[in-house]
Amino acid sequence: MPMKRRPVLKGIGGTVAGLSLAGCMGYFTGDDTSPLWHEFTDSEERTFESHLETFTEETDHDLEASGVSNMQDQLETALPAGDGPMSFTWAHDWIGAQHEDETLYDASDSIDVDLEGTYSEAAANAVQWKDNVYGLPYAAETVTLMYNKDMVEEPPETIPEMIEIMESYDGDDQYGIGYPGDAYHFSAYLQGFGGVLYDEDADELGIDDDAVVEGLELVRDSIYEYSPNDLNKDPNLSVFQNGNAPFVVTGPWNLGGLRDAGIDVGVAPLPAPEGGEPTPFTGVQMWYFTSRLEDAEDDVHDAVLDWAEWYTTTEDVATTNAQDHAMIPVLDSVVGSDDLGSDVDAFSQSVGMGMSMPASEKMDAVWDPLESAIDVVLGSGGDAREELESAAEQIRGSWE
Repeated sequence: MPMKRRPVLKGIGGTVAGLSLAGCMGYFTGDDTSPLWHEFTDSEERTFESHLETFTEETDHDLEASGVSNMQDQLETALPAGDGPMSFTWAHDWIGAQHEDETLYDASDSIDVDLEGTYSEAAANAVQWKDNVYGLPYAAETVTLMYNKDMVEEPPETIPEMIEIMESYDGDDQYGIGYPGDAYHFSAYLQGFGGVLYDEDADELGIDDDAVVEGLELVRDSIYEYSPNDLNKDPNLSVFQNGNAPFVVTGPWNLGGLRDAGIDVGVAPLPAPEGGEPTPFTGVQMWYFTSRLEDAEDDVHDAVLDWAEWYTTTEDVATTNAQDHAMIPVLDSVVGSDDLGSDVDAFSQSVGMGMSMPASEKMDAVWDPLESAIDVVLGSGGDAREELESAAEQIRGSWE
């Protein structure tokens, strides 16, 4: 399976307050047979519980749901054994690998939704793989810049403008920015000068291209030095949450928790580097259908599919998720609404700059070598070109 982008945030002395990624509806212990699994943050889960309650009231179905930690690990163990959920929520980029693992259920003949007539084109395409429909979409997402309004009057539009602000806060237990150091979060600038980490359509690896080398050098020279000099997510979120940094780069899943922690958070498009444009990976969140639906009782099978259809086509769900959690709607009847708020507008601008995460199983071999190269360059002072070329050689070798 692909890289995990949102692991549980375990920090020194405990979990970052309000930003835990596992929910409270129940944790997987090995015998959990809840049809629905999720890894929502605390604030997202409260909204999800409300939606599930409404669904139960409006239908004859009564579904159980469980918040799980380490979704990838749990699925890799449960689904091949015939256990685990019948539906779970995650971004679309797992679809290719799970197709190869035969852990998904093709609902082409079971759903009543006209994909192309209901959702945005990108969302409708994201839930399909090799002529199979493996789930239904409910939101688009990416990472963008968040800023503390008590520290920043106007968000920067360019990297030089951001550097000027970061320099004024860097030092004395303060930092210029919190920026989790993985390939997903850095993708905006790794691909910011025209490079592409992996071109799925052309089936070409690009991490050793000059443009990507330039992007990694930008991160090293203009961003990372103002961070806690730690690639882990927790310290980078903590410095912003504790009021010790004016900026953080993260996704909508952490917005509610940061505000619950008392930070007056503003959301802005990613600042542009000189001579380039941030190009982050984007994802489509979806309710996946798993192979457990093949042998499910008819009432359970129908309940799970009805849930996915209801959740992804109910305008109130899409609007509430957007207003409360900056989840970008993909439901055509809600897309572009004036009632979604400035947070969604900022995330939408960053999505508009970005490119869809590759869903091919070949991307699985890219994440770890690329992140190892980033670690050496940022953490140990390695040469960007040498490390990316070495990673590319390793990836191409694994493909063969």
